[in-house]
Amino acid sequence: SHSLRHIFLYFSPSSNRSSAMNNIILYIATSQDGFIADKNGGVDWLPQPKDDHDLEVVGYNKLMQRIDTIVMGSNSFKQIVGFGDWGWKDKHTYVFSFEDLEAPLSCITMTSDSPIEFTKKMRDRMLGQDIWLLGGAALAQSFAKDGLIDEIILTIVPQRLGVGLSLGISLDGFVLQSETPLMDGM
Repeated sequence: SHSLRHIFLYFSPSSNRSSAMNNIILYIATSQDGFIADKNGGVDWLPQPKDDHDLEVVGYNKLMQRIDTIVMGSNSFKQIVGFGDWGWKDKHTYVFSFEDLEAPLSCITMTSDSPIEFTKKMRDRMLGQDIWLLGGAALAQSFAKDGLIDEIILTIVPQRLGVGLSLGISLDGFVLQSETPLMDGM
């Protein structure tokens, strides 16, 4: 069936870590067999939202209202820059990179901080909305290894890739709060 399964996973309250703001949210799509990209790092297999309704359905619009900061790895950054226009000029993006990358816009900052150092700075902000951990897999795994992800919002796309880049994150310590099947064949 071509239903998209959109699953919300929230950090289990037993850990008592979630703060009122500056939470780190991993919002990402995977194939049915757990891959976030094909073996070449490509994402052309992901269904493209056609309109605002599609973005609403997969929780993107709601996420945009919650966040003021986006974090991503250098490969994700290069891929997104390659797509053309930067879509989040009203948010601040931090790109984790050990390379000397050029930030093309003032709303983008390159950082060599560790996830722990970065998260501490973000949590020390007196104000601030939540933070979208966009990916890729290596950065998400680093944040997960240090126990820094507060919430996971996963869209499972009804497609098997067989091989590719795996999300590779354990969901131990997360409680499934809701699972919503999406039937409108995005």
